[in-house]
Amino acid sequence: MNGKIRLDTRKQEERKEGFPVCVFLHHKGKQKKVNLGIYFSLKNWDLEKQMPIKNPAMHLFIRKKQLLLDEIIFEYKTTRKGNLESAKKILLGNNEVLNSVSYNDFYNVFLQELQEKQKNASYNIYKTAFDRLKEYRNQLDFEDIDYNLLNGFKNWRIKEGNAKNTIHTYIRKYRAVYNEAVKRGLTADKKPFVDVFKGITVKSNRTKKKSLTKEAIIKLETAENLTFAEKRSADLFLLLFYFGGQDLKDVYYLECKNIAKNRVYFTRGKLDDTGYQFDLKIVPKAQKIIDRYAVKGKYLFKWRKDFEGYKTFRDNFRRSILKVQQKLEIQVQPLGGNLGIKVARHTFATFGKNLFIDTDLLRELMGHERNDVDTIYKDRYPQKIRDAAHEKIIN
Repeated sequence: MNGKIRLDTRKQEERKEGFPVCVFLHHKGKQKKVNLGIYFSLKNWDLEKQMPIKNPAMHLFIRKKQLLLDEIIFEYKTTRKGNLESAKKILLGNNEVLNSVSYNDFYNVFLQELQEKQKNASYNIYKTAFDRLKEYRNQLDFEDIDYNLLNGFKNWRIKEGNAKNTIHTYIRKYRAVYNEAVKRGLTADKKPFVDVFKGITVKSNRTKKKSLTKEAIIKLETAENLTFAEKRSADLFLLLFYFGGQDLKDVYYLECKNIAKNRVYFTRGKLDDTGYQFDLKIVPKAQKIIDRYAVKGKYLFKWRKDFEGYKTFRDNFRRSILKVQQKLEIQVQPLGGNLGIKVARHTFATFGKNLFIDTDLLRELMGHERNDVDTIYKDRYPQKIRDAAHEKIIN
């Protein structure tokens, strides 16, 4: 059994309200169309995404039906139980729109959206938090999210022995999902999270970020007697540094189309889809590393591109770079510690600040978006100025 939800745009199906949203089911050579009872005009429907435009409640309603359809198909494929009529009955079991939108419903949609954007790490964190919440209260409407519920959850987790930081993370995720629902107009903001964090706030002292000295970078550049895995990790760490301290994931999934005319183009993974794209000059040191590992195809590097493959690669990188640190006797500044992925970024920033590179210029080289009042209206620096500052830091 298979099925899809889409707008039936055949002329004979058009009504005064628009075209119907239907589930098209296929099973053993037979087909069935299930009208969900809602209609949209073409101007209010995204035909590519098969979703309504600027209608959060209806958007969520269709998402819920898609989740339900996925469950029906999964149930059939695992048990071979069900048919077109039973699927129709389940799909039309609750066709109310607004009354069926609960906090749990939206949280599930939020998780699905993270999966579709391939934000697997975020998905895992949000899902773990959601699983803990469902252990405390399985079904939650938006009106259930209040101080008493959240404070009760907090005290329960404390008794279960969770660390304050863990509980703090859980509740932050609940707040993020709640706030997103408010933005989409699915619920009024009743400020349920006020005072909930009392007693679990973890204070962090402002300390200098871990970085390397110029001498340590030279050690990595001239290192000998390393295994292949160690050499690759050292090269990759340097490449992150040469690329303005980009995240490992951004380089891992770098596509060949993002390199042109001796420049590399990034849209940092941590930014939303609306995040601006920025570019950097590929300095000779970076090009040498690229030539050593690059392959032909969609992606610049041949490493596995599924999420599990990335996690394995990241873990191996962390282990190998620690061995490199030990062999080369590299000290992390200012207080020691392990040579981690983020050290490349902090090193680039530290070098830039020590060279008195303008803060806004340094931000552009590292891919930070401007979001403060003073800088948001400034134009980007010319390419020659950016390249000069970039090379000054690298060299």
